[in-house]
Amino acid sequence: MRRCVVTTVAVIVLTLSGCSAVAAPTSSAAPTPAITGTANPTVAPTASPTASATPTDAVVASCDTILTDDEYAALESEGLTLNPDIYVLDDTMQSLMDEGFGCYWTRGGGDVRVWYAQAEQSDDAWAAQRQQLIDDGWTQTDAPREGVLQAPADHDPNYLPAVVHLGGTTYYASYSDYFSSVKALLG
Repeated sequence: MRRCVVTTVAVIVLTLSGCSAVAAPTSSAAPTPAITGTANPTVAPTASPTASATPTDAVVASCDTILTDDEYAALESEGLTLNPDIYVLDDTMQSLMDEGFGCYWTRGGGDVRVWYAQAEQSDDAWAAQRQQLIDDGWTQTDAPREGVLQAPADHDPNYLPAVVHLGGTTYYASYSDYFSSVKALLG
């Protein structure tokens, strides 16, 4: 066993010294520019400016980041918790989840639920979806913000979901009032 360890150590030392020998050239004229050229990018890496150009406080939209702190506190105080098994409210929500993500807050033993979805969507795609929703009976309410479309009264006996499009993103909520708590819609 000891010979195996000694042999392994000897192989590692020889391998490392072989790497060291390759890195230290014997010819002084030709390899020096190559080493200098290779060393300069290491001394002044291009990755550092790229990494620092990306904002460190940028938050990726998710069910844990989209709402205001007050709204998360209200959901918690009402006993609503994020449920990973999303029950999709309707086809509009599903279409946004297919391209983005969806959230579903529920309360054990209760019938109060909150649905939310969002996806990036071009203005042209939104215009087509908006027209389809209007054709299906959705109406523009402009509440709580301009451009909100709300489902028709016969959509669901308990929920009248709403959608709004802003800045290349389409937002969906089971109640239009939730748009007042979506951080991206507040600015």
